[in-house]
Amino acid sequence: MIFLFLANLFLILVDASIGYHVAPALMRRFAPDPDTVELSVRGMRTMLGAVVALYMFFNCLGYFRYSMLTLAVVGGVVLIDMAAQLVVRHRLGAPK
Repeated sequence: MIFLFLANLFLILVDASIGYHVAPALMRRFAPDPDTVELSVRGMRTMLGAVVALYMFFNCLGYFRYSMLTLAVVGGVVLIDMAAQLVVRHRLGAPK
């Protein structure tokens, strides 16, 4: 069980770093006004912090309650999130 907890921790950190770099590319692509891009990026990165906190909360909840199912679900959600971010990054091109 500790292995899955630590693997989830590592995946959450990798997911957060991918999201941190994908956010500017997303905002440059979809923001209507170039002046609002920086504000939008900061907002999205703040939201990313909240998502990471939720992932870690459920990861810890699964670990301390000895729930392998919760740990597996958290790991699956993080992997899906990471894959979606990589697909978006690939489709938008590398962030500049």
